[in-house]
Amino acid sequence: MMEKRVLLFTGIMTLTIALSAYAEEDKYINAKIIELESITVTASRTTRKVSETPASVNILSAQEIAQTNAKSIPDLLKNVEGIYTYDSSGVGSTGVVNMRGFYGGMSSHQLVLVDGIPQNKGADKLVDWDLISLDNIESVEVVRGPASALYGDNAMSGVINIITKKPKDKPEIRVSTSFGSFNTQEYGVSILGAYNKQLRVLSGVSYKTTEGFRQHCDYDRTHAEGKLDYTINDAQNLRLSLDYYEKERGAIPWALTEAQIAQDRRQARPGSENDKSGGTKSDVSITHAWDINDEAKTEAIVYYKNNDVDSFYTSGSAESTKKEQIEDEDAYGVLLKGSLNQEIMGLEHEFTAGIDLGKDYFNYEEYKAPYQQRGALQSDYAVTRGKIGPYLQDEIRLIDALRFIAGMRHDWVDFDFDDRKTTNNSKTEKMSKLTPRCSLVYMYQKDSNLYANYAQAFRTPTIGQMFTYGSSANPDLKPEEATSYEIGLRHRFNESLKSNISFYWMELDNEIWYDYASVKYQNYGKTSHKGVEASLDFRIVKWLSGFANYTYSRAKNETGSYSGKYLANIPIHKASSGLHFATEFGLSWDLAVTYVGSSYIDSTNGNKLLSYITADTKVSYEYKAMKIFLAIDNFFDRKYNSHGFVSGATKYFNPAPGETFTGGVEIKF
Repeated sequence: MMEKRVLLFTGIMTLTIALSAYAEEDKYINAKIIELESITVTASRTTRKVSETPASVNILSAQEIAQTNAKSIPDLLKNVEGIYTYDSSGVGSTGVVNMRGFYGGMSSHQLVLVDGIPQNKGADKLVDWDLISLDNIESVEVVRGPASALYGDNAMSGVINIITKKPKDKPEIRVSTSFGSFNTQEYGVSILGAYNKQLRVLSGVSYKTTEGFRQHCDYDRTHAEGKLDYTINDAQNLRLSLDYYEKERGAIPWALTEAQIAQDRRQARPGSENDKSGGTKSDVSITHAWDINDEAKTEAIVYYKNNDVDSFYTSGSAESTKKEQIEDEDAYGVLLKGSLNQEIMGLEHEFTAGIDLGKDYFNYEEYKAPYQQRGALQSDYAVTRGKIGPYLQDEIRLIDALRFIAGMRHDWVDFDFDDRKTTNNSKTEKMSKLTPRCSLVYMYQKDSNLYANYAQAFRTPTIGQMFTYGSSANPDLKPEEATSYEIGLRHRFNESLKSNISFYWMELDNEIWYDYASVKYQNYGKTSHKGVEASLDFRIVKWLSGFANYTYSRAKNETGSYSGKYLANIPIHKASSGLHFATEFGLSWDLAVTYVGSSYIDSTNGNKLLSYITADTKVSYEYKAMKIFLAIDNFFDRKYNSHGFVSGATKYFNPAPGETFTGGVEIKF
């Protein structure tokens, strides 16, 4: 079987290279990268060239996204330096994203935005990655490192901003379908166009269904979206965005013991065979952008989000332990910002100021539900989380090539926990933090810079960690606070070669961690996160380009009983590399290889999650308005586990899928 894979792999590569070489007329010495420098709006909350940005930034364009076989945002980011991701479903229905050495079992230390609107849930700060569709994404901006001075609570390890496509002047209809392993099917239709010179429209519907890698983990999702862009005049624009998701799923693919994995790595946790859940998510936002003049701009966003889930969950191994959980979350927010260019005492200043206002209302009910029959009420509570975060930043051009950036933000966050079943448990908590930042960036040549920054960060505990995770909850948790130092170099050697490297050191107070020994969330005192992130992008000839990157993460406890021990589920080493072949007649081939080093799965560092290597490949052919593709993930069918923990004396792991196939077609009209 392995020999057949190697032969197929070699055949694809040989055919693509041969066809590419035949079609290519340029010589190696004339190969160049012809591209405009990337623009980021996330790193400074204003439009900036990457070479003017004092941060470690990756921008994935729509073209780069299309070259991958990503099924979700975590899948898309798995080959980005500084990021560790996994999805044990194998089909994009579950996912975890972690940046810069934070907790390997959650995705709650980075802020996730869609067109600038927060996506982290108020209840647990997690992100439903399966409810952020890859349909109609223009780009994904990843900013690593604390960004609390601009974005406040939750932007401790960085920010991921998913920017969707805008409606076009030219009408376009796109129809797509794909089929893959585990009876995975996807269908989509989108329409982009202009009603008149002022009004542009985007709408789309997609549907996904799969049996899932793990047994009883079937999944169905429907997504509908719509955007209206209205040009008020040459200076003002108004956008209305609507998103609606509906999903149903079977059991959650929980971790298994080593014996269970050896028996059948696709099995679900015993007792969860009849678990199921259903839910909806609705997002509505209105954005008003106003270019008042050449020096002043404003933007106002008003949004509303609703997330409802009704699930049946087996807490033990028998149907008699099944529970029904009903969750309802409503989130409202207003994001106001403005920028002003002004010369003061002969120096150019760009001021950015704004305020983020938000309110989350979370309601929860839990019933005994043996054999999915609702029984006695066990939990009934509501939590309100409010936040206010004004911020100010000044960017000063000291000389043409040298800029100094300083800013700060003050966050006020309050929690009101109302236990409607046991009123004595009700509690109110208030937290606040001032987070400054200062940076220096020197642009010593075109598309190249050297930068250094200092930043503080702030992250409150989640509602669940403080109040609602049963006996694991700890209402006395303190907010996490961090101080970070970073230096970086972004250098373009020539039009065919560019590189990035950054070194960071972050010290945290009161990092929150789940302690399996006490079965409770705890503040671990002081921890440190140190690391190196390096990348290289190159083009050898016109039809052959590639990338390589490496991440070193050292996350350790610095005080307490686990002082000197590594934090769990954080790989110390990670590396990725890839090649992209593209011909002038529409045939392309992509290959990506990822190495994830070993990590500890317990606080005592007595047990490890083994390292693994995966290889993904994709062949695409585009002719006029049609594009077809065949993709293979985990091409060499490696059997590995993506996450683990120890409970008592038993080790548990999340098994990852082996070789998976996806093929599809897209037609544009």
